[in-house]
Amino acid sequence: MARPHATIRTRAAIGALLLWACLLPAQAQQAPARDEFFWLGEINKASAVINRDEGLLDPALAPKLAAGIAKVIEAGGKPGAKRPSSVITFEPLLIEAAGVEVTLLHAGRSSQDMLSAMRAAMMRDELLRLAGQLNRLGTTMVGLGEKHAGTIVPNYTNGVAAQPNSYGHYLLGHLAGLERDAERLREAYARLDRSPMGTTVLNGTSWPLNRIRMAGYLGFSATVDNAYDAAQITAAEMPVEVGRLPPASRSMPAPSSRTSWSSMHSRGPGSC
Repeated sequence: MARPHATIRTRAAIGALLLWACLLPAQAQQAPARDEFFWLGEINKASAVINRDEGLLDPALAPKLAAGIAKVIEAGGKPGAKRPSSVITFEPLLIEAAGVEVTLLHAGRSSQDMLSAMRAAMMRDELLRLAGQLNRLGTTMVGLGEKHAGTIVPNYTNGVAAQPNSYGHYLLGHLAGLERDAERLREAYARLDRSPMGTTVLNGTSWPLNRIRMAGYLGFSATVDNAYDAAQITAAEMPVEVGRLPPASRSMPAPSSRTSWSSMHSRGPGSC
C-alpha cells in the first residue's frame, strides 16, 4: 500500500497534468454567451478581414460589410434579443444590415464548414469548462488527502468492512483516476482543436483561402487536412468521442474542506 505522505508527490503530479486547462486562452473560459450566434459572428468577422487582406474581397467594400456584421452582433447582444443559431437564419440579418454584397463573404466557404467550425469551437469551450472543474476537484482532494494522511477509515468489499485504510490513501486512489481523466481530456482536445474552415461542402475549393490565418483567428491550433473529413467525418466523430469521455468528476461527489471521511462512505454496501 502506498504511504500516505505520497500525497505531496501527487500534488505535483496532478498539478502538472491539469495545468493545461489554466494555460489555454482565458477568453474561452470567461467570455459569456459563446453560443452559435457568437461563433457565426466570429467567422463572418474573420472572413471580412482575412479575405480583404488576401485580395479576395474589394477593399472599398470591406468597411460596409464590417459595419453590417458589427450591427448584427450588437443587436444580438441586447437583452432578450434573438440570436440566430444557423447560417441560413443569420445571413438574412447580414443582408438587411449590409446589403446583398455581404454574400460575397461566402466565397470559398459553405454552411457546412461553418457549422463544423462552430460546433468544434463550442465543444472546445465545454472541454475547458470540464477541465477547470476537474482541476478544482483534484486540488481539493489533494488538500484533504494531506490533512487526513493519518485518519483511519474502513474499506469495504462486498458490503463488509474488510481493511483499515488511511483516508489520504483512499483519496489518492481517486486522484489516480483523475490524472487519467486529465490525459483523456488533453488528448480529445488536441484532436478537436483543428479548424475545418475553408474546406467548403465536400472536396475543398480552388479559391486561395488563407486557412491557417482563419484557424488562428478562431483560436484553433491547426487545420483539418482532408476536406471530406472536415465536414463529413470528424464533424460527426468528435461529438461521439467527447460524449464518451468518462471523467471521475461526473460520478464522484466533489469533497469540500468540511467533508468528513464518513461522508465519503455514505454510498453504502459495495463501496471500496
